[in-house]
Amino acid sequence: MNSIVIYSTKSGNTEKVALEIAQELDCKAIKISKELDFSTISLKDFDLVFIGTWVRGGEPSPNMRSFLKQLNLEDNNKRFALFMTWAGGGISDVLTFKRVKQLLESKNQRLLDDYYKCLGKTFRFARRGHPNTQDLVDARKWARKSC
Repeated sequence: MNSIVIYSTKSGNTEKVALEIAQELDCKAIKISKELDFSTISLKDFDLVFIGTWVRGGEPSPNMRSFLKQLNLEDNNKRFALFMTWAGGGISDVLTFKRVKQLLESKNQRLLDDYYKCLGKTFRFARRGHPNTQDLVDARKWARKSC
């Protein structure tokens, strides 16, 4: 199965997870930003697309939302797998999953139901050190299982 990792990062948390997944699957990882022309990213050769985002207020990052809105896929057989870093508050992970699923379904794409989440370091003391070694091991296991 051909996979690719596409991610948005703000403080480096999501990037750590993205690079672990890419290494585990021996695949390419692309960091998206507002400066990147999304039309240059072709997904035609990939069966499974891992998308990673940081979460704020139950929403994926602005860059990830823009990327998903601009997706233009003719192939409806793509599968997407979501991973996210978050501060661990409330149900923002569930809301983010629902939002990403909605965006992908509007493009006739399928988001796998099993997503991965881990804490990211934040300004709060309790979140320091995340994603930690165990978070990264768990991300690798999840990615392998998703394939």
